Amino acid sequence: MVHSTGGPGSSTMDTNAFVKQLASNNRKVRENALETLQKYLNTKQFKDATQMQFNKLWKGLYFAMWFSDRPRPQQRLANELSELHMIYFDQRDNKTASEQLSLNDGAFIKFSRAFWKIICMEWFNIDRYRIDKYLMLVRRVLFNQLKYLKARQWDERLVDTYIERVLKWLPLSASAKVYNGVPLHIMDIILDEWERVVKSDLDEQEDEIPGSDVANLIEETPLVQFLEIFREINADVNNSKVLRNKIKSELLVDPRLAQWGVAAAANEPEPEASHDDDDSDGEDAEEWHGF
Repeated sequence: MVHSTGGPGSSTMDTNAFVKQLASNNRKVRENALETLQKYLNTKQFKDATQMQFNKLWKGLYFAMWFSDRPRPQQRLANELSELHMIYFDQRDNKTASEQLSLNDGAFIKFSRAFWKIICMEWFNIDRYRIDKYLMLVRRVLFNQLKYLKARQWDERLVDTYIERVLKWLPLSASAKVYNGVPLHIMDIILDEWERVVKSDLDEQEDEIPGSDVANLIEETPLVQFLEIFREINADVNNSKVLRNKIKSELLVDPRLAQWGVAAAANEPEPEASHDDDDSDGEDAEEWHGF
């Protein structure tokens, strides 16, 4: 299992002013801290930062959520932290053809990896009084990560990188190092959030969207490619039986898949898949020490 190298009781976490300001119930204090954070994330210096630095940042954001103790501030903070992913979206990236990820896309991947690393590492330490707000945070983050991919017009190279270096790397690796609660929650919400993402533009116009239109929108997305992750997990008998049962008895038979015309593709048999659970960047999560 993945274990934490620090905790909310450590002196560093308790005294870090920025984390407490971001978690503050005082709206002005929280907004000032958020503005500072947004400016920092958008600097070229931080976009070029190592994965380790992104990990340290998300460790701090994780504890900002830990210290947020009222329902409405928790909801706002979950939205604000998850929406930080969209800082890296630049419309110009959609107009530039390149064989490599853009600086923004690279930062998005590192930011996304850092979130899942910290969540997987800390999951066992989340008590029953706090689990709901972290479930909410995971849902909001997954939505905004998918939203970024959609804003980038589902760029093939970016989608492939996100699947391989973010989802299959840890949260959906089926590794014994990851507590089942994380992938199980992803399975619970991924179709909900996928539908929300593809309908978001039309929803803003308050249009009623017929089922056939939703299916057409889904068809333009790489949903089948994402479902392939779960098919691979299910096909490997060495993986957790809990995960495999969830996939075959709930996720891949969700009636929405048939409505969207992707059910047949989702349930085609696959050979066993192997998983590389090693952290290729040699990352090592550390305590938050500020910017």
